[in-house]
Amino acid sequence: MPVARRGAFIDLDGYDRLCAQAEDGERLEYIDGQVFRMMVGGSTAHHALTRRLDNLIADRLAPDGPCASFRETMRLEAGAARFYPDVFVSCGGRVVPDPDMKGVASAIVILEVLSPSTERYDRGRKWLAYQSLPDLRHFVLVAQDQRRIEAFHREGTGWRYELLQAPDAALRLDAVAVDLRLDEIYAVVPMLATESHDRPPRPVFGPAHLARIAGLKGLAVSRGVEALLAELDGDECAAAVTVLVGMAGPPAKEPWKAVLPERLHHRLDTALHGAA
Repeated sequence: MPVARRGAFIDLDGYDRLCAQAEDGERLEYIDGQVFRMMVGGSTAHHALTRRLDNLIADRLAPDGPCASFRETMRLEAGAARFYPDVFVSCGGRVVPDPDMKGVASAIVILEVLSPSTERYDRGRKWLAYQSLPDLRHFVLVAQDQRRIEAFHREGTGWRYELLQAPDAALRLDAVAVDLRLDEIYAVVPMLATESHDRPPRPVFGPAHLARIAGLKGLAVSRGVEALLAELDGDECAAAVTVLVGMAGPPAKEPWKAVLPERLHHRLDTALHGAA
Protein backbone atom coordinates (compact mmCIF):
# COMPACT_ATOMS: atom_id res chain seq x y z
CA MET A 1 0.00 0.00 0.00
CA PRO A 2 1.34 3.48 -0.79
CA VAL A 3 2.47 5.29 2.35
CA ALA A 4 0.35 8.34 3.17
CA ARG A 5 2.18 11.28 4.68
CA ARG A 6 0.66 12.01 8.05
CA GLY A 7 -0.87 15.34 8.90
CA ALA A 8 -3.89 17.52 8.31
CA PHE A 9 -5.44 18.38 4.96
CA ILE A 10 -2.89 19.78 2.53
CA ASP A 11 -3.71 21.99 -0.44
CA LEU A 12 -2.20 21.81 -3.91
CA ASP A 13 0.36 24.52 -3.14
CA GLY A 14 1.55 22.48 -0.17
CA TYR A 15 1.69 19.39 -2.36
CA ASP A 16 3.81 21.24 -4.94
CA ARG A 17 6.21 22.31 -2.20
CA LEU A 18 6.57 18.70 -1.05
CA CYS A 19 7.25 17.62 -4.63
CA ALA A 20 9.98 20.24 -4.92
CA GLN A 21 11.62 18.81 -1.78
CA ALA A 22 11.21 15.14 -2.80
CA GLU A 23 14.24 12.95 -3.25
CA ASP A 24 15.32 11.85 -6.72
CA GLY A 25 13.04 9.09 -7.95
CA GLU A 26 10.43 9.68 -5.26
CA ARG A 27 6.89 10.04 -6.59
CA LEU A 28 4.24 11.79 -4.52
CA GLU A 29 0.58 11.39 -5.46
CA TYR A 30 -2.21 13.61 -4.20
CA ILE A 31 -5.89 12.83 -3.69
CA ASP A 32 -8.60 14.29 -1.43
CA GLY A 33 -6.13 16.50 0.42
CA GLN A 34 -3.76 13.63 1.21
CA VAL A 35 -0.28 12.97 -0.15
CA PHE A 36 0.80 9.40 -0.88
CA ARG A 37 4.46 8.50 -1.22
CA MET A 38 4.74 5.78 -3.83
CA MET A 39 7.31 3.16 -2.94
CA VAL A 40 10.48 3.56 -5.00
CA GLY A 41 11.78 0.42 -6.67
CA GLY A 42 9.57 -2.51 -7.57
CA SER A 43 10.12 -5.93 -9.05
CA THR A 44 11.98 -6.59 -12.27
CA ALA A 45 8.73 -7.93 -13.74
CA HIS A 46 6.96 -4.66 -12.94
CA HIS A 47 9.68 -2.60 -14.63
CA ALA A 48 9.81 -4.93 -17.65
CA LEU A 49 6.04 -4.88 -18.16
CA THR A 50 5.84 -1.10 -17.76
CA ARG A 51 8.59 -0.56 -20.32
CA ARG A 52 7.07 -3.17 -22.65
CA LEU A 53 3.59 -1.63 -22.58
CA ASP A 54 4.93 1.86 -23.19
CA ASN A 55 7.10 0.71 -26.11
CA LEU A 56 4.34 -1.35 -27.75
CA ILE A 57 1.83 1.49 -27.54
CA ALA A 58 4.29 4.15 -28.67
CA ASP A 59 5.25 2.06 -31.72
CA ARG A 60 1.59 1.71 -32.75
CA LEU A 61 0.40 5.25 -32.28
CA ALA A 62 0.27 7.22 -35.51
CA PRO A 63 3.74 8.84 -35.99
CA ASP A 64 2.28 12.24 -36.85
CA GLY A 65 -0.88 11.82 -34.81
CA PRO A 66 -2.14 13.82 -31.82
CA CYS A 67 -1.41 11.17 -29.17
CA ALA A 68 1.66 10.35 -27.09
CA SER A 69 2.41 7.71 -24.46
CA PHE A 70 4.07 8.38 -21.10
CA ARG A 71 5.62 6.25 -18.35
CA GLU A 72 5.47 6.61 -14.58
CA THR A 73 7.85 9.59 -14.47
CA MET A 74 5.21 11.90 -16.02
CA ARG A 75 2.53 13.29 -13.73
CA LEU A 76 -1.14 13.12 -14.64
CA GLU A 77 -3.51 15.80 -13.35
CA ALA A 78 -6.95 14.30 -12.73
CA GLY A 79 -9.01 17.27 -11.61
CA ALA A 80 -7.59 18.25 -8.22
CA ALA A 81 -5.74 14.93 -7.90
CA ARG A 82 -2.19 14.18 -9.06
CA PHE A 83 -0.97 10.73 -10.09
CA TYR A 84 1.93 8.93 -11.76
CA PRO A 85 0.32 6.08 -13.75
CA ASP A 86 2.63 3.32 -14.92
CA VAL A 87 1.70 4.04 -18.54
CA PHE A 88 -0.84 6.41 -20.05
CA VAL A 89 -1.78 7.94 -23.37
CA SER A 90 -2.81 11.56 -23.81
CA CYS A 91 -4.05 13.21 -26.98
CA GLY A 92 -4.40 16.77 -28.22
CA GLY A 93 -2.55 20.03 -27.74
CA ARG A 94 -1.73 19.26 -24.10
CA VAL A 95 0.97 16.79 -25.10
CA VAL A 96 3.04 19.28 -27.12
CA PRO A 97 6.57 19.31 -25.60
CA ASP A 98 6.91 22.23 -23.21
CA PRO A 99 9.91 22.71 -20.86
CA ASP A 100 7.71 24.48 -18.31
CA MET A 101 5.01 21.82 -18.21
CA LYS A 102 5.20 19.63 -15.07
CA GLY A 103 2.31 17.34 -15.90
CA VAL A 104 -0.32 16.32 -18.41
CA ALA A 105 -3.93 17.25 -17.77
CA SER A 106 -5.72 14.56 -19.76
CA ALA A 107 -5.55 10.85 -20.51
CA ILE A 108 -7.45 8.67 -22.93
CA VAL A 109 -5.82 5.38 -21.81
CA ILE A 110 -4.33 4.49 -18.41
CA LEU A 111 -2.51 1.24 -17.62
CA GLU A 112 -1.40 0.19 -14.13
CA VAL A 113 0.85 -2.82 -13.52
CA LEU A 114 -0.38 -4.32 -10.26
CA SER A 115 1.89 -4.82 -7.25
CA PRO A 116 0.97 -6.40 -3.90
CA SER A 117 1.67 -3.10 -2.11
CA THR A 118 -0.44 -0.91 -4.42
CA GLU A 119 -3.19 -3.16 -5.82
CA ARG A 120 -5.84 -2.11 -3.31
CA TYR A 121 -5.02 1.57 -3.93
CA ASP A 122 -5.04 1.14 -7.74
CA ARG A 123 -8.42 -0.62 -7.69
CA GLY A 124 -10.01 1.71 -5.14
CA ARG A 125 -9.46 5.42 -4.61
CA LYS A 126 -7.16 5.79 -7.60
CA TRP A 127 -9.60 4.18 -10.05
CA LEU A 128 -12.49 6.26 -8.73
CA ALA A 129 -10.44 9.43 -9.21
CA TYR A 130 -9.47 8.39 -12.74
CA GLN A 131 -13.16 8.15 -13.62
CA SER A 132 -13.38 11.95 -13.27
CA LEU A 133 -11.17 12.37 -16.35
CA PRO A 134 -13.60 13.30 -19.15
CA ASP A 135 -11.33 11.99 -21.92
CA LEU A 136 -10.59 8.60 -20.34
CA ARG A 137 -11.84 5.69 -22.44
CA HIS A 138 -9.80 2.68 -21.23
CA PHE A 139 -8.47 1.80 -17.77
CA VAL A 140 -6.31 -1.32 -17.71
CA LEU A 141 -4.92 -3.40 -14.83
CA VAL A 142 -2.03 -5.72 -15.73
CA ALA A 143 -1.03 -8.55 -13.38
CA GLN A 144 2.69 -9.25 -13.02
CA ASP A 145 2.42 -12.68 -11.36
CA GLN A 146 0.08 -14.32 -13.88
CA ARG A 147 -1.17 -13.78 -17.44
CA ARG A 148 -4.19 -11.73 -16.54
CA ILE A 149 -5.36 -8.34 -17.77
CA GLU A 150 -8.50 -6.52 -16.70
CA ALA A 151 -9.87 -3.63 -18.73
CA PHE A 152 -12.63 -1.13 -18.09
CA HIS A 153 -13.98 0.46 -21.28
CA ARG A 154 -16.16 3.55 -21.09
CA GLU A 155 -19.58 3.04 -22.66
CA GLY A 156 -21.96 5.97 -22.34
CA THR A 157 -22.17 7.00 -18.67
CA GLY A 158 -20.83 3.65 -17.39
CA TRP A 159 -17.99 1.19 -17.83
CA ARG A 160 -17.78 -2.30 -19.35
CA TYR A 161 -15.50 -4.77 -17.58
CA GLU A 162 -13.38 -7.22 -19.59
CA LEU A 163 -11.16 -10.03 -18.28
CA LEU A 164 -8.40 -11.28 -20.61
CA GLN A 165 -6.67 -14.59 -19.89
CA ALA A 166 -6.97 -16.81 -22.97
CA PRO A 167 -3.74 -17.69 -24.86
CA ASP A 168 -4.93 -15.82 -27.96
CA ALA A 169 -6.53 -12.90 -26.08
CA ALA A 170 -5.85 -9.34 -27.18
CA LEU A 171 -6.35 -6.01 -25.43
CA ARG A 172 -8.18 -3.68 -27.79
CA LEU A 173 -7.75 0.04 -27.12
CA ASP A 174 -10.18 1.27 -29.74
CA ALA A 175 -9.93 4.93 -28.70
CA VAL A 176 -6.33 5.05 -29.97
CA ALA A 177 -6.60 2.22 -32.55
CA VAL A 178 -4.09 0.00 -30.73
CA ASP A 179 -4.35 -3.77 -30.19
CA LEU A 180 -1.98 -5.64 -27.86
CA ARG A 181 -1.80 -9.44 -27.64
CA LEU A 182 -1.15 -10.99 -24.26
CA ASP A 183 1.63 -13.07 -25.82
CA GLU A 184 3.61 -10.00 -26.82
CA ILE A 185 2.93 -8.15 -23.56
CA TYR A 186 4.12 -11.01 -21.36
CA ALA A 187 7.03 -12.01 -23.60
CA VAL A 188 9.31 -9.99 -21.29
CA VAL A 189 8.43 -12.18 -18.28
CA PRO A 190 9.85 -15.65 -19.15
CA MET A 191 7.71 -17.60 -16.67
CA LEU A 192 4.59 -16.00 -18.17
CA ALA A 193 5.69 -15.97 -21.80
CA THR A 194 3.39 -18.90 -22.58
CA GLU A 195 0.12 -19.95 -21.01
CA SER A 196 0.54 -22.45 -18.17
CA HIS A 197 -2.27 -24.53 -16.70
CA ASP A 198 -0.11 -25.53 -13.74
CA ARG A 199 -0.81 -22.29 -11.88
CA PRO A 200 -4.39 -21.88 -10.67
CA PRO A 201 -5.76 -18.40 -11.38
CA ARG A 202 -5.69 -16.07 -8.40
CA PRO A 203 -9.09 -14.56 -7.54
CA VAL A 204 -9.13 -10.85 -8.31
CA PHE A 205 -12.08 -9.71 -6.23
CA GLY A 206 -13.30 -10.87 -2.85
CA PRO A 207 -16.20 -9.85 -0.56
CA ALA A 208 -14.03 -7.49 1.50
CA HIS A 209 -12.78 -5.67 -1.60
CA LEU A 210 -16.34 -5.47 -2.95
CA ALA A 211 -17.52 -3.92 0.32
CA ARG A 212 -14.77 -1.26 0.13
CA ILE A 213 -15.71 -0.29 -3.42
CA ALA A 214 -19.40 -0.13 -2.45
CA GLY A 215 -18.51 2.22 0.40
CA LEU A 216 -16.51 4.45 -1.95
CA LYS A 217 -19.53 4.54 -4.27
CA GLY A 218 -21.80 5.67 -1.42
CA LEU A 219 -23.65 2.41 -0.73
CA ALA A 220 -24.34 1.52 2.91
CA VAL A 221 -22.80 -1.83 3.86
CA SER A 222 -24.71 -3.19 6.85
CA ARG A 223 -23.81 -6.38 8.70
CA GLY A 224 -26.64 -8.13 6.88
CA VAL A 225 -25.28 -7.07 3.51
CA GLU A 226 -21.76 -8.12 4.55
CA ALA A 227 -23.13 -11.59 5.31
CA LEU A 228 -24.60 -11.80 1.81
CA LEU A 229 -21.37 -10.58 0.23
CA ALA A 230 -19.50 -13.35 2.05
CA GLU A 231 -21.52 -15.90 0.05
CA LEU A 232 -20.37 -14.62 -3.35
CA ASP A 233 -17.82 -16.57 -5.35
CA GLY A 234 -15.06 -14.96 -7.41
CA ASP A 235 -17.11 -14.64 -10.60
CA GLU A 236 -20.06 -13.10 -8.73
CA CYS A 237 -17.73 -10.64 -7.00
CA ALA A 238 -16.27 -9.62 -10.36
CA ALA A 239 -19.76 -9.12 -11.81
CA ALA A 240 -20.78 -7.05 -8.76
CA VAL A 241 -17.71 -4.83 -9.09
CA THR A 242 -18.56 -4.27 -12.75
CA VAL A 243 -22.01 -3.02 -11.76
CA LEU A 244 -20.61 -0.77 -9.02
CA VAL A 245 -17.98 0.78 -11.26
CA GLY A 246 -20.60 1.45 -13.93
CA MET A 247 -22.89 3.34 -11.56
CA ALA A 248 -23.06 7.01 -12.48
CA GLY A 249 -24.19 9.62 -9.98
CA PRO A 250 -25.72 8.92 -6.56
CA PRO A 251 -26.90 5.38 -5.74
CA ALA A 252 -30.39 4.40 -6.89
CA LYS A 253 -33.15 3.66 -4.39
CA GLU A 254 -32.40 -0.06 -4.27
CA PRO A 255 -28.83 -0.33 -5.62
CA TRP A 256 -28.05 -3.65 -3.96
CA LYS A 257 -30.61 -5.41 -6.16
CA ALA A 258 -28.53 -4.42 -9.16
CA VAL A 259 -25.27 -5.45 -7.47
CA LEU A 260 -26.15 -8.80 -5.89
CA PRO A 261 -27.09 -11.90 -7.93
CA GLU A 262 -30.77 -12.81 -8.13
CA ARG A 263 -30.31 -15.88 -5.94
CA LEU A 264 -29.84 -13.54 -2.95
CA HIS A 265 -32.64 -11.09 -3.68
CA HIS A 266 -35.20 -12.91 -1.56
CA ARG A 267 -32.98 -12.35 1.50
CA LEU A 268 -31.98 -8.80 0.66
CA ASP A 269 -34.90 -7.01 2.35
CA THR A 270 -34.16 -8.85 5.59
CA ALA A 271 -30.48 -7.97 5.31
CA LEU A 272 -31.25 -4.30 4.68
CA HIS A 273 -34.05 -3.75 7.16
CA GLY A 274 -33.59 -6.49 9.73
CA ALA A 275 -37.13 -7.81 9.18
CA ALA A 276 -38.02 -11.30 10.35
